[in-house]
Amino acid sequence: MGDNDVSVESVELALLSDIRLSSAILMKDAYLPHTREKAGAEGHLSSPQPDNSPQEDGSDGPNALVYITKLSSRTPPEEIEKILKKYPGRTPDTGTPDFYTLVLTMSIQLGDRTTTRFINGTIELAFPKGITILTYSPKEKGTIAAIIENGRDAIVLSQGLGLGASAAQGTTNQKDPEGNRFGILVGPNEKITGTYRKKSGYTLDIPAGVLLEYQGLLKNEHEMFWEIYPPMPGQDIEITGNEMLAVFSFIVQAPKNSPPKITAHIEGRVKGNLWGVIPLKGSVVV
Repeated sequence: MGDNDVSVESVELALLSDIRLSSAILMKDAYLPHTREKAGAEGHLSSPQPDNSPQEDGSDGPNALVYITKLSSRTPPEEIEKILKKYPGRTPDTGTPDFYTLVLTMSIQLGDRTTTRFINGTIELAFPKGITILTYSPKEKGTIAAIIENGRDAIVLSQGLGLGASAAQGTTNQKDPEGNRFGILVGPNEKITGTYRKKSGYTLDIPAGVLLEYQGLLKNEHEMFWEIYPPMPGQDIEITGNEMLAVFSFIVQAPKNSPPKITAHIEGRVKGNLWGVIPLKGSVVV
């Protein structure tokens, strides 16, 4: 991996509830019969299915799908030097381990937005032993709220993991021959664009209006815990849009030639006007 190279890996994760999809379909048809004709016209489920027919994949009922993209790049030496000064017990020899800047984007899509609303959730991220989290972002509670309030159409992440709104509307669409452009998976066959520049870091074309709020806690040098929720916590606000995005970033120290993998365990709560409050969960390695 060169200094201006970015590794991009994407996976799809189903968040499933304890309610079988077949049961959810029967409940919907029984209590909302008017939705059957409409759903059939839109190409979705139009009639109850046998109990062993529907596949539990998170694409309908009180379930959800999460699209995760991991961006990985080499951390510039000057940023490594700044970080290691904060850890006197660590070796300053940057030639022995490797240092990576990792950006994790998560797009959550509810299986059936006509009957289900997102309430909140938690994300646990774990690195293998031998991988050390040196720093992460966002740390300040108001960081995401400020980006949402700014209302820009993109967010930026500096090499030092400073997260904020883009400087001006539309600047991310300009062609930059020096930038490494890539795609971020946010839905089935749906991507948004991003750009990486060695001098400035990442620009991600994520509109502020689709961002969730979240705050993290470092459990130990290998694990993190994040709480995610709709904007303006404390009010009874439920997300109903097509996309709900979150962006997490880390600088990690890894053994030589061992690009880090991340295990993500996600739990969430959704509220349906048929089935009440339902917990969802799922895990994946990316």
